[in-house]
Amino acid sequence: MRLRLAGAVLLAAAAYYVYLPLPSGVSEPWKLMLLDALFRSFMQASDAAHTLGVCHRVHLLNRVVSWVEVIEARSCSAVNVTDSTLGGVPTRVFQPKGDSRLRRGVIYFHGGGWALASGSGFDSV
Repeated sequence: MRLRLAGAVLLAAAAYYVYLPLPSGVSEPWKLMLLDALFRSFMQASDAAHTLGVCHRVHLLNRVVSWVEVIEARSCSAVNVTDSTLGGVPTRVFQPKGDSRLRRGVIYFHGGGWALASGSGFDSV
């Protein structure tokens, strides 16, 4: 009996944590609710790690996001795409196929800024 009661309380708490009121036009709202709950869980875990002195909250979130964001280099019939390093910095190189002439290039430097969920709680960044 106690185990069922504890299970019901935990299930109700999980449902309350996951539930997010959404407009009626949202298709597959359960996916958005689970994603929001996942983001909030990572935010709370990073706050706990920061409070315990393990690392700064933004560094932990950056590590988690970088694990998820790995995208393979995919070439197509017109462009050869490879991953390399340039001065120790991970680099993705796009080269047209079938032409060995030297060409001008474009280097894009990402500023490193990103946002996850809301800006509240990041006042000490």
